[in-house]
Amino acid sequence: MRSQRLLNAGYGLTRVAFGVVAGSAPEKIGRTWIGEAAADEPTKVIFRALGVRDIALGAGTAEAAMRDQAGPWLAVTVLADLGDLAATLLARDSLPRRGVVTTSVVAGSAAIAGLALLALDFASEGGRSESGRSEGG
Repeated sequence: MRSQRLLNAGYGLTRVAFGVVAGSAPEKIGRTWIGEAAADEPTKVIFRALGVRDIALGAGTAEAAMRDQAGPWLAVTVLADLGDLAATLLARDSLPRRGVVTTSVVAGSAAIAGLALLALDFASEGGRSESGRSEGG
């Protein structure tokens, strides 16, 4: 269980790091995703908000992981990543190709990682009783 806890916490902390970068350098993250429009001040607001979202999701995931309760947080992070992927693909004709590819790979990979961790989390719950202790000892 300790390794699962560390994997979930690491996933959460990685998301916090991304959020800090997005929040503190919104134009840099934005240019990678949407191109030159990222230089506009109103657009930077959205990327700062994205950064705060990821900091909150990551911190919540990491904290819950230390209590072996990361499952709901992992599910929400997967939903957020799939939302980013879907929004990107829906607007792909008006976005730079590089941005579509990069964001699809990053968001898709993050969603897959979150799903894998969620599956491991779910599988590990099979051996625990309601009290949270292993049934074998």
